[in-house]
Amino acid sequence: MSYHKVIYEKLFPYAPYLNERIGIEILVETGQSPEDCLKEAKEIVDKFYASNLPQSPFPETHSIVADNAVVPIVDIKADEPPPTKLTKEEQQRKYLTDCTTIEELNTFKLLVKNNPHLQECFDNHLNKLTNGL
Repeated sequence: MSYHKVIYEKLFPYAPYLNERIGIEILVETGQSPEDCLKEAKEIVDKFYASNLPQSPFPETHSIVADNAVVPIVDIKADEPPPTKLTKEEQQRKYLTDCTTIEELNTFKLLVKNNPHLQECFDNHLNKLTNGL
C-alpha cells in the first residue's frame, strides 16, 4: 500500500459553542514514513494554534483545548449525609423565622394571608420579636 498524502485536522474550542478547525495536508515523499508525516502535521497545527490564539468573546475560555481539559476532583465525604432539600412549606417557614425585625416580618403578611398554614408560625415569631425573646 502506498501513501500519497496525510491530512491532520484538530478542532479547537475558543468559546461556548464556538470552535475553530485547523488542519494541514502533507504530501508523503518517497521513502518517507506516513507516521512521521502525521506527527509533523500535528506539531505544525498545535504550534500554529499556540502562536495564533483566537480572540474569544469570552476571554476566560479561549485558552482551553478540548483534549487537554482537566476534570475537577470532587471530594465526597462518606460520613456527611447529602444536604436535604427543603419543601416549599419549610422554605416559607424559614423565611418567616429568619426575620430579625417586626417590619421585616410584616412584609410576609400577604404570603401568610394566602397560605393559612403559615399563620401559626407567623404569630409565634411575631410574639417572639415583640417580647424581645
